[in-house]
Amino acid sequence: MNSTRNCSQSSTPEVPVSAMGNRDSTGRRPLELKLLQIFPSFQPRVQDIDLHVQSLRDRIRSPGSPTSSESSQISGLISKAEQDLSDYKKDIQSVENVLLDLKRKKEELERCVDHCKAYFSPIRRLPTEIMGDIFLYYQDLHRSNREDRQFREPLNGPLQQDEAITALVLSSVCKLWHSITLATPRLWSRFSLSISEKCGSVSHLLEIYLSRSKQHPLTFDIIVYDEGSNSNIVIRLLSAHSHRWFFASCYGRCPDLNMQTDLPLLQSLEVHDEEADSLDTFAGARTLRTVSLVGISRFLHSNLPWDQIQVLRACELQIWDVGLPKYVWGLTQKCRALRSLELDFDYYPPHEPAGFMSSIHLSKLENLCLQGVHWYDICELFSVSTLPSLRKLSLRLRDDGPDDGPTPDFAAFSAFISRSQCSISILRLEKLQRFTVQLACGMLQHIPTLIEIMVEEEELTWHRGNPPVMTTLFATLCVSPSPVEVDRQAGENKPALPLLRRLVMEVNPEQFEVSRFVEMVESRGMLPGGCLGALKSVRLILRWSSHAKNLPLLQPLEAWPGIEIISSTRASRRYLRDEDSWV
Repeated sequence: MNSTRNCSQSSTPEVPVSAMGNRDSTGRRPLELKLLQIFPSFQPRVQDIDLHVQSLRDRIRSPGSPTSSESSQISGLISKAEQDLSDYKKDIQSVENVLLDLKRKKEELERCVDHCKAYFSPIRRLPTEIMGDIFLYYQDLHRSNREDRQFREPLNGPLQQDEAITALVLSSVCKLWHSITLATPRLWSRFSLSISEKCGSVSHLLEIYLSRSKQHPLTFDIIVYDEGSNSNIVIRLLSAHSHRWFFASCYGRCPDLNMQTDLPLLQSLEVHDEEADSLDTFAGARTLRTVSLVGISRFLHSNLPWDQIQVLRACELQIWDVGLPKYVWGLTQKCRALRSLELDFDYYPPHEPAGFMSSIHLSKLENLCLQGVHWYDICELFSVSTLPSLRKLSLRLRDDGPDDGPTPDFAAFSAFISRSQCSISILRLEKLQRFTVQLACGMLQHIPTLIEIMVEEEELTWHRGNPPVMTTLFATLCVSPSPVEVDRQAGENKPALPLLRRLVMEVNPEQFEVSRFVEMVESRGMLPGGCLGALKSVRLILRWSSHAKNLPLLQPLEAWPGIEIISSTRASRRYLRDEDSWV
């Protein structure tokens, strides 16, 4: 055999680029053919390997053992083959090294092309201010679990899937984006944090946000679970910037939250503290416009600028010694600029009509929401109230039958509408049950300006011998085929709810009369001559209980334009709610 060639002479020669594109008749590129000519880099010691393999296979299959001459011959073959294997391994390693080098150069070239394209990206030509607005828009896409769904940066880390620490993420993309985030202080001015025993890193992160937000107004939520050293540090940091507070929400005990007497920018305040007996800590809020309270019943004696409050929400109220009209009258004496009033009573014992003689007049009130009260208290309130600007009315009534209190004054609401001359366009009735549905139907007769109705049926209100709650309501909302002729026979020409466009209902499917619903929808959606405007949107929520079995046959209605049918359970309904309706 020929002697082995020097491996150092096996370096890969340069191949012209033009030689890489064409292929021969076997489909191989010239570069592949050139490599096959170069490798192996040695003269193989074992020739005609196929013949050797066939010969050895025949000998193995035959009986007997190898002779001395065969043993010598095969041992020599093994020695030469092992040397060839070693040289083949070296060649394979050389080819693999070349391949790795080619892959590395390819990846480097790809990165170079990506950087070149990124440098020419149109987004680099946008001004810093526009990029900052884009970042803010991206941040606003991450809604929080708050009722107003406004964004808050969770400094304790995301608690839900839709939460994110967006400002830090954006600032970590590249040097340019880092500089843009620092030049956009609003990105760092909205955050939420909870204080507990294990929140030592929150104070450090809060310092970063307070520093990078510069002098931009602050919007924050704070929940205090622990009043130890960690809470003191966080509260001191926040108090040092109280001159920048714009929206403050405090849950739990927050002693000495404000160390300054002046809160010049604070416009919205939320306090949830059942042990609080005063809001004087925030008396320096000269521009306060919105107040939301939870668990604080006696708050009017606090030194807040009540005469300029426009939105007041108070939940979990407890009233022991006064009726609803007197309580609301007390509010109106201090809060004369109210545009929205929402009262949710946690405990409200029945009261006999007190013969309240004072009048309630709020000229700017547009939204009134009362929850957890009795029907006869509502009627008494309407009998002494004048609300000329009222546009939205929302009521959630206690489950009281006619024997649990005095008979309501059915004419009180009619007189209230006539006296106020208001145009109510949205009516929301929650927890409607068999007794209150009669009063609700009476209300509908006196609100011709209604555009939207939202009704929630009380769970399982059906009683033997009484029609289902919604059936009574369907009869009121149903329009006869010729409403003008019917009205003329009665000597009038006033069709019911001529402006109604949207209807939302949450009902119990087990006692839901499908035919009555279909009849009502058809009557309001297919009216001859255009005497009444047809419904544009009907949303029906079928509130299934855990033991429900049969689904009402409503699928054909889903093909009607503007009708949406949702089947939900108790567990899924919470995902269907928002601040304006139940879906």
